Amino acid sequence: MKLQPVDIVTDISGEEFREKYLKTHRPVILRGITEKWPAFEKWRLDYFKTLAGNIEVPLYDNSKPTPSSKLNQPDKVMKFGEYLDLIASGPVDLRMFLFNIFDHIPDLCNDFTFPEHLMKGFLKKYPMMFFGGAGSIVYLHYDMDLSNVFLTQFHGKKRVILFDQKYSKHLYRMPYGILSYVDPENPDYEKHPAMRYLEGYDCIMEHGDMLYIPSGVWHYMNYLEGGYALAVRAFDPSISTRAEGIFNITAMRTFDDLMKKNFGKRWWNYKSRKAEEFANQVVVENGGKGRILETV
Repeated sequence: MKLQPVDIVTDISGEEFREKYLKTHRPVILRGITEKWPAFEKWRLDYFKTLAGNIEVPLYDNSKPTPSSKLNQPDKVMKFGEYLDLIASGPVDLRMFLFNIFDHIPDLCNDFTFPEHLMKGFLKKYPMMFFGGAGSIVYLHYDMDLSNVFLTQFHGKKRVILFDQKYSKHLYRMPYGILSYVDPENPDYEKHPAMRYLEGYDCIMEHGDMLYIPSGVWHYMNYLEGGYALAVRAFDPSISTRAEGIFNITAMRTFDDLMKKNFGKRWWNYKSRKAEEFANQVVVENGGKGRILETV
């Protein structure tokens, strides 16, 4: 597996961004944008605690799902202020996502701006925030709607590893899904030999860094320190990519949920076998020998 550093640029023009990164589908860290936002200084732990410390929030740990796992079932629920104290005090593998903090604190939207000098089509009604303690892991995935994501890191460092969509088979992606549970930080080539042929990108995000994640690009995150990030999304310029994103959200997800509900473990085993078969094709095409994993 080969990883190369993500480019880091400062004060890039819209034309240069579109030519070098948007058109080529290449991730990049953008600097010189967020320092002008009120959020750059205001968004501290105490600030969030003051505004919404008593709100109860859903939290998720690093455990991998099983065939019987309930969809998006939180591992813990606690007050937001207590959670912020946890991530400030030291390592804790609890993340907060799928919770729209802007519904509770709408004034936060006044603390940042959308980078419209880079591209158009931002979904301004749907900014998102993600929180995590040191040691929290976000497993490899790509965004189902295939939007372009601009992710800004606050308060802490985070490692991000990215792979192009063309490497989905190498990542043992299950059909009808957008997740992979292989470990790109410590790849097990005996268990997942197709990972030997991966090529991707690697970076460490720090306070104020804005990472452009192109539509459909796989990304994995490791919170090296407790922190949080803001994600804003923009429609992809390609009409076909937008259509595929709509299909994923509606038909693909609905079908997968229906199959999980009705067939549970059998459906999980089928998808696991198919993921292994696709990965074996990659290994054989590269002159190696694939292996068959036992399903659970």
